[in-house]
This record gives sequence, C-alpha cells and structure tokens, in this order.
Amino acid sequence: MSKTSLKAFFGVASVAVLVLLAGPRPVSGQGAAAAESKQLVGTWNVTLHFPACTAACPCPGGVPNIPIPALHAYLQHGSILEISGGSPLRGPGVGSWERVDDHQFTARFKFFLFNPDGSRRGSEEITNHIELTGPDAFEANATFDLFDAAGNMTGQGCAINESAARFQ
Repeated sequence: MSKTSLKAFFGVASVAVLVLLAGPRPVSGQGAAAAESKQLVGTWNVTLHFPACTAACPCPGGVPNIPIPALHAYLQHGSILEISGGSPLRGPGVGSWERVDDHQFTARFKFFLFNPDGSRRGSEEITNHIELTGPDAFEANATFDLFDAAGNMTGQGCAINESAARFQ
C-alpha cells in the first residue's frame, strides 16, 4: 500500500471513529428538551409517605403520611444509590433501575438494618414503580420485603407513596 493510500485510509478511519464517538444527538432544541424530560438520571429529593397504619403495616411515628426524606441518585448505566433521612438504624441503599415505558421506570435496591447496639438486624429490599410527571418530578409506589440477619424473608411491607423533585 502506498504512503498516499495509507494517509487516506487513516484519514477516513479517523473521521469514522469521531462520528461513532459523537453518537446520535437531537437535531433541534425541541428534541433535546423532549429527550431531557424523559430522563430519570440524576439526583432526586424524595419524600416517602406511608398512607395507612395497621398492626401488619406499622407507620413510622405511628401516624399515616408523616413525610420521610430520602435522596435517590439514578446513575446513567442503571445503578441507584439511596440515602434515607429517616433512621440512623439503617444503611444506605444500593441497587439498579430500568426504563419500562416512555415515562415509567422500575427500581430495586437493598439496605441493611441495625439494632440500637449496632449489631445487624437484617435487610430490606425495596421495589419502586416510578412515573415521571415532568422533567423535574416523579411519583412512585414502593413495596418492600424484610429479611432477618441470616437472609431469610420475614415479611413483606405495605405500600409506600413517594413524590420527588430533581435536586438542582
């Protein structure tokens, strides 16, 4: 292959690589806004509410709808990090999420529970069904499964309602 042919080949290959790395982009401001309005990726201020209190489903504080704050960070490649502002007797949550429809997502994460003496009491696994209600807001319904320290399921929790605003 001649020197000119090699230069042409590498020139075309370089352009092709740059095009592939750039990836698809919206071609109008409206397209960019529409794509942005469907994104879960980012950090969210979340408020949890337990709508009903029963013996089987005790509410924190014993009263329905006491707001419990949390932070959820939905990462680009499908991971979720969750930190509750409600109890020092639990750890942060880690899990995954996926898009199930245009504005709907499912997330599942796990955190560890502790006794007041610091020993591990068990864990909780949360499943969220999320619907974006705008570019910076979502509503979700969550349920949870409880596990003892040995990993045996000990119960299933009641519905939790969530509302969230994007952390700016």
